[in-house]
Amino acid sequence: MSLSKVIETARADLGYTENPPGSNRTKYWDAYDPKMQGQPWCVSALWCWFNWAGEGKAFMGGGQTASCSMLLRWYREQGLTVPVEDVQVGDIVILNFHGTKDTEHCGLVYEVVNDTFGHLVGVRTYEGNTSPSDGSQSNGGMVCDKDRLKSQIVGVCRPQYTPDPQPVDDVTGHWAEKSIRRCMERGLLQGYPDGSFQPDKPVTRAELAVILNRLNKEDDLK
Repeated sequence: MSLSKVIETARADLGYTENPPGSNRTKYWDAYDPKMQGQPWCVSALWCWFNWAGEGKAFMGGGQTASCSMLLRWYREQGLTVPVEDVQVGDIVILNFHGTKDTEHCGLVYEVVNDTFGHLVGVRTYEGNTSPSDGSQSNGGMVCDKDRLKSQIVGVCRPQYTPDPQPVDDVTGHWAEKSIRRCMERGLLQGYPDGSFQPDKPVTRAELAVILNRLNKEDDLK
C-alpha cells in the first residue's frame, strides 16, 4: 500500500538525529538541497519520506518546499485541506505549540486518537526536527514518535496517494469455486500476489509438492 510505504519509511528513521547536535545538518538536506544545510528540517524530512517511498507526487504535487506555511498554502489552493475533526492516517498536520494559528511545525499522522464518544482528542505522528519530551518541539534535532493534541493542529493537508490496485477475483463463478474456497480456508491453497488464483493454470510439480506437504502436516495434527 502506497500510504503504508510512506509511514514505514518515516518509522524507519525514528531516532535519527542531526549531526552535529544543534547544527540542523541532516541527510534530508543532502537529498533535498545541500545548500539548505543549517535550516530547520521538519518539512524536508517529510519531503524525503514521500519521495523515498515512491510517493513524491503526493507531497505538494511533486514540488518542493521547506516551509510549513507554504506547504499548507499549496494544499489549501488545491482544495486538499480538511477540517481538523476529519483528520485521518496519512494526513500531514501543521502544528503550533504556542496557542496561535501560526504555522510552526509539521508531522505525518499514523494514528488518530478519539475519546469514548468518538470525538477527536489528537493524533500520533512521525516528525522530523523535534524532541522526545523535553526540549524544542519544533527545532529539536531528532526524528520522533509524537502525541499531538487537537488544539495544537492548525491545518490538515491531505496528500493524494497512488491508489492501490484492486485485487483480481478469478474464483467467483468458477465451476470449482466451492472446492477452491474450502482448500483456501484450510490453508492448503493460496493465491498469487496480485490477488488472483488462476484456477485453470496447470499445477507445477513444485506447487503439488507444497500442497501434499500441507496435507501431511494437517494429518499430523489430527
